[in-house]
Amino acid sequence: MDTKKLAVFQEAIKNGSLKKTAEKLNYTQSGLIYMMNSLEDEFGIHLLNRTTKGIELTQEGILLEPYIKKIVDCEEELTKVIADIHKEGTKKIRIGAYPIYACHYLPTIMKSFLVDNPENEITIRVATADNLSKMLEEDEVDLAVGEKGLIKNTDWIFLMKYEIYAALPQTIKLADDVEAVTYDLLKDYPLLFSSYNKVSEHVEEMLGKGKEKPYKINVASEDGSALLSMVEEGLGIAFLSSLYLRECPDTVRMLPLDPHITRELGVILKPEKKKSVQIKKFIEYLQKQQY
Repeated sequence: MDTKKLAVFQEAIKNGSLKKTAEKLNYTQSGLIYMMNSLEDEFGIHLLNRTTKGIELTQEGILLEPYIKKIVDCEEELTKVIADIHKEGTKKIRIGAYPIYACHYLPTIMKSFLVDNPENEITIRVATADNLSKMLEEDEVDLAVGEKGLIKNTDWIFLMKYEIYAALPQTIKLADDVEAVTYDLLKDYPLLFSSYNKVSEHVEEMLGKGKEKPYKINVASEDGSALLSMVEEGLGIAFLSSLYLRECPDTVRMLPLDPHITRELGVILKPEKKKSVQIKKFIEYLQKQQY
């Protein structure tokens, strides 16, 4: 059904004349008559009576006119809403982030954003890399803050660099001037691995898969704080983002690895999400944050 015909039909009813309507809408009178005849053919119903005074609705036309008006009004409202979305967005933003980023950076960023944009609504989903990937693919979040290369066929906007550190319990005595943990040192101690930072395979490769190593504990946790607690109890050495330096207790020492493992953290989103005005605004606040 061509809603343009319905809108012209409504205008003709309002004017009471096909001639006046044609002049107002810049149609030829014959073209307008053809359009109205086409609408009647499409419905299979006679809608208008032509009289010497102009036009008037038939009984069938009187019955259908309120419904036609609803369709025309709804299309006008839809057009307005679409224009508003293009101009301002939906005012709702769904964000996925790692626990440590959500804890230390998002609160400040959100506060600043909402002070300037109080009409917005923000939803935060805290998750591991695997879950962030799933959330983006299934459109459960509009954007995620995660590592570069985490998800294929997405755009990525750089925010910061960080390192993977070794977290050591106080039972491991190192000289005060030691500035990094070598892989040779790791061979002598039990290791705690978590899937959240994806360094397990890398570290094991550096250690050498064919060599004897102490026991290994795999920890399925979305939060590195659990690993810090285990390190504090002397269970072994864990591998954590340098972002956890702010949470490190006095009984745990965090040092970079030698050679270093560096990661990049940024905004991940599908290309079509970049069209949203509100998402663009929020990304600007993420980029302004001091890291």
